[in-house]
Amino acid sequence: MIRRRLLGPVAALVTLAVLGGAGAAVATWTAAASVSTAVSSATATTTLTQAGALTTTYQYTGTSSNVVAGTLVLANTGTTPLAYTLATQLAAGSSSTLAQKTTLALWTGTCGTTIPTSGVVTTSLADPAPSLPAAAQSLTAGTTVTVCVATRVTGSDGTTSNAALQGQAVTATFSATGAVGANWKTTATAAALTQSVYRLNGVGAGTCTDSPSRTSVTLRWNAPANAAPGQTISYRVYDVDANRDLGTFTTTSVTINARDFNQRGVYRFAVEARESGYGTTAEPSQTLTIERIGQGANATVECR
Repeated sequence: MIRRRLLGPVAALVTLAVLGGAGAAVATWTAAASVSTAVSSATATTTLTQAGALTTTYQYTGTSSNVVAGTLVLANTGTTPLAYTLATQLAAGSSSTLAQKTTLALWTGTCGTTIPTSGVVTTSLADPAPSLPAAAQSLTAGTTVTVCVATRVTGSDGTTSNAALQGQAVTATFSATGAVGANWKTTATAAALTQSVYRLNGVGAGTCTDSPSRTSVTLRWNAPANAAPGQTISYRVYDVDANRDLGTFTTTSVTINARDFNQRGVYRFAVEARESGYGTTAEPSQTLTIERIGQGANATVECR
């Protein structure tokens, strides 16, 4: 009898849960079971591939460079829809000035160096979180989108010229993160790209050769290996200590006579290559040391 009285209310409670108040409970449990099944069976994976001519050295005059173009191919390789964001990471040692002055354009459609007039995200290479074009902000499972990318050095402040930015470089890496909600995320990183502004290479160490009579010496150096085709290279030869020019030459050698010096002593000379087409100046060469000995007509000069 006692057992029968205990079972009666329990059975009534179970019946009430199933037929009455249990409707919400069962619905909640069913929804939770469905979400759990979906999460456990779905996968969130993605890839990002960078291609094209984005790794470049800009050669230009004035304040704007040529446009270079490439692509970012974004693929949802998982089994669930993903909402995407883009990030840009600059490598250590990159020029922040160049990154800020490099315009970054992103769009979908026809890719190339011609940037559309609408539907374009325009920012700079220094932007850590550039917006994606609308068509690339979400992808269903198994789909791919090509994001067109174009960059150029540009500006009207007078400090974006090749001469002002020469030799500066930036290495940037794009990464895309696909997300389901706030916590379920997957990230893919593309190959890095490196951009620099053209600068003429230096002439190297150079050599100094005495004449048999010791009345002159000849300085020789190599032409810069990266001289732009068709550009005239000139060489400034100067006294390092006095910052006095001996002269500017278009040949890769110069002969210095004893009479070119006002007094005896030791002199150090360097060679600075210049290229007028893009307004660049190379790093000075290593110094070449010369000594003038004696006075008047008997003076000699020797390499040291």
